[in-house]
Amino acid sequence: MQTGHGTPPSDPTALFHDIVSTLRETRSGVHQHRMAQTLLQKDASGSRLVALIDDAERAVFFNPASRTLEAVPFDRDGTHESDAKSLSQRLSDPTAWVETHAASLEWVHPHYRWACGMSREDE
Repeated sequence: MQTGHGTPPSDPTALFHDIVSTLRETRSGVHQHRMAQTLLQKDASGSRLVALIDDAERAVFFNPASRTLEAVPFDRDGTHESDAKSLSQRLSDPTAWVETHAASLEWVHPHYRWACGMSREDE
């Protein structure tokens, strides 16, 4: 895949709507807005949201401090760290992981789409 060109996307409102749209397609119920807000709160508190996997039942987060990539279950009540699954350790950047697993990801954060040269249709 080619790498992104120009400036990576950074509009927080567009990001929120992008996540909600994916959750509406993959998860039933009426709490997609609360779930998206939960994911973005965790993203803002140090762990970077990378992708959604497992029918958007788990969010992939990269923790730059510990250099780990984890799949964390989430719902309208929040993220469930105690049920997190380690995907990779000693990782400096999750871009290569995204490229390797792109076919199995439900949604990819726009920054990593940009870094991997992916379009929304590639997911």
